[in-house]
Amino acid sequence: MNLIRRLYLLEPEGSLTKGASAGMAKLIVTSRDLAYRRQTVLALKRAVPQARIQSTAFRAIFTIEAEADPKELAKRVYQECSRQIGHLTAVLYEVESSFDSIMEAAVAVGLEHIGEHEQFSFRLYKRGAHRLEQDTPKIEYEIGGQIWQALKGKYGIRPKVNLTDPEVAVIAEVLGPITAVGIWRKDWQASCPSHPDDSISK
Repeated sequence: MNLIRRLYLLEPEGSLTKGASAGMAKLIVTSRDLAYRRQTVLALKRAVPQARIQSTAFRAIFTIEAEADPKELAKRVYQECSRQIGHLTAVLYEVESSFDSIMEAAVAVGLEHIGEHEQFSFRLYKRGAHRLEQDTPKIEYEIGGQIWQALKGKYGIRPKVNLTDPEVAVIAEVLGPITAVGIWRKDWQASCPSHPDDSISK
């Protein structure tokens, strides 16, 4: 259990419950490439000097924690550091790295954060040792389909999927046995400097 730094908890029965870190935001940020690691850290420290920035067990992947709203913090970091980062995820749940746990968290995120007419996608980034044996595209297709079904039930219309340029992406960042599930929003780019590649698939 000490391996899990939670914002939200996965209980034994599989239900998702908000955890004790209320008011704290967590982001996962990747460097643009390995050569940019130092520049990425310096840019993050300038953008959010009060935040706790840590390396992970995976090269060029960092976590940021600060007292803030996760989406507002993500927007600020993206707008101020777009040239130094690859992609970022505003973390909303942390769960074990299993298909069912990730699917449950991803559907919960989608229901809460995808608007009725917003185009969406689901993206999975695998790293380290985990229990996800299926190929990434198959997992993305199946979990994306569950999000689609949940949104259809919520809004009563066919949800809009956009795999190349979504307005909202639900993202699962697999970091070994723990997976962080959260979002990325296209509107975070609105006032940031021009970015060589604004795709979330960087």
